Amino acid sequence: MNLYVVRHGETIWNVERKVQGITDIPLTDKGRLEAKELQDLISTLNIDVVISSPLERARETAKILIDSALPINTDDRIKERDWGMNEGALIDTVDKWDCWDVILNTKVQNIECIQDFMYRVSNFIEDIKIRYKDKNVLIVTHSAVSRVIHYLLGTIPEDANLSRIDIPNLRIIEYKI
Repeated sequence: MNLYVVRHGETIWNVERKVQGITDIPLTDKGRLEAKELQDLISTLNIDVVISSPLERARETAKILIDSALPINTDDRIKERDWGMNEGALIDTVDKWDCWDVILNTKVQNIECIQDFMYRVSNFIEDIKIRYKDKNVLIVTHSAVSRVIHYLLGTIPEDANLSRIDIPNLRIIEYKI
């Protein structure tokens, strides 16, 4: 399996450096344009299956990237992490150690605790490994989900803090499984 993971295009909360979580924020015009610019490269990957988060910013990105070439499946397991009372807060005001450290697994301010979140994403990855083992799969999702996928299939930060994994908007990350 070739797994291609793409974080959605830019939103106004990305520009404002706000925590989005499960708040359903649409793409900006720039986000749409940049997704359109990535469309040609995506078309060369011979994608068989497209799976998107159900949140609008990911679904809209997937629609632009695929340009009606394939149906877009949605899966709640790759919806962004629920940031609880921190939704809409400035990113720099959220304690990254408390929220991202796998070992601490802190649950504060109604944030979905990291181990539960990781279990949800891991369950999704294990499922698609079985269902699409000989396919090229495009996943369009969010920063936190992409970090967990990278943690599961790529490189683990030495300190187990997932905030150290950088996932820019609209970068294709490929995993061979």
